[in-house]
Amino acid sequence: MGPVEGSIVEDERASDSPLVASIRRVRFTADVTETVLPDGSWDLLFMRHAGGPLIAVQTGQIVAPLPVHHVAGDEMLVLAFKPEVYMPRLPGHQTFQRGVARPVERDRRFWIDAERLELPSFDNAEQLVAAMAGKGLLERDPVVARALHGARQRLDERSVQRHFAEVTGLSFKGFQQIARAREAARLLLAGQAPSDVAAALGFSDQSHLTHSLKRFLGQTPGQLANRAGPGRAGPGHRRQSAIGVVAAAERGPRMDANNER
Repeated sequence: MGPVEGSIVEDERASDSPLVASIRRVRFTADVTETVLPDGSWDLLFMRHAGGPLIAVQTGQIVAPLPVHHVAGDEMLVLAFKPEVYMPRLPGHQTFQRGVARPVERDRRFWIDAERLELPSFDNAEQLVAAMAGKGLLERDPVVARALHGARQRLDERSVQRHFAEVTGLSFKGFQQIARAREAARLLLAGQAPSDVAAALGFSDQSHLTHSLKRFLGQTPGQLANRAGPGRAGPGHRRQSAIGVVAAAERGPRMDANNER
C-alpha cells in the first residue's frame, strides 16, 4: 500500500556539487508505509524517528522494492550520491543492502571514522559534502564514471566490472537493468503503450518488460499505465530509511540483479 495522500511533506532539490545526485527532506504527518525503490544511488541519511534522538546512517544500494513504515512526526534529510562516488573506507560492496550507523553527538555533529563533522541542513548540505571530500572521506571513481557515460576505457572489461562492483556493490549489468526498468516506468507513466516501450528499450517481449518492472519497481506495466497522465515523469525514488535498509539486510541473503535476462 502506498502513502496516504497528504501524509508526506517533502522537498527535493538538485545539488551544485558534482558528487551529489539529489537532496531531499521529508516529514511524515501520519503513520504510513512508503516503498523504497532502487535508483542507482547510495545515501547519507539523517533521521529522527518517533521523536527520538537523531541518527545518521550510510545506506547502500538496493535491488528490489522495500516497504518501510514511518510514524507521524518522523523526519529525514537524505543526501543521495552519484553512483561513481564512494567512501574509500566503506565502499559500495560493503554496504550493499545494508545501513551503517554513524555516531551522532548532541544533535549537532556526527562522526565518520575519526572525523568529526557538522550535521547538515537541507540548504547547506553541500558544505558537508565539501568537508568530507576535503578529508578524503569521499572519492569519485573515473572508471565507473566513464562506464556510466559509455566512454572508451583503457582497462579491459573484467577490470571495469571489478571497479563497478567495488564502488557500487552492483555489477554494471545489474545497474543497467535497474536504469532500464526506471526508464520503462517513465515512458509508461508518460502514456506510451507497453509494446512500444518494450521494443524501444530492447526487452525481448512484453513478458520480459513485466518481469523487469515487477522485480525492480514492484509494479506491472498495467499498473503504471493506469497512473499515466500529465506531470507523471517517472517512477519515483523514495529514498532509503535507515530502519528499512538494515531490516532488509537482516531478513535474508544478498540479492543479485544479474538474474534478469
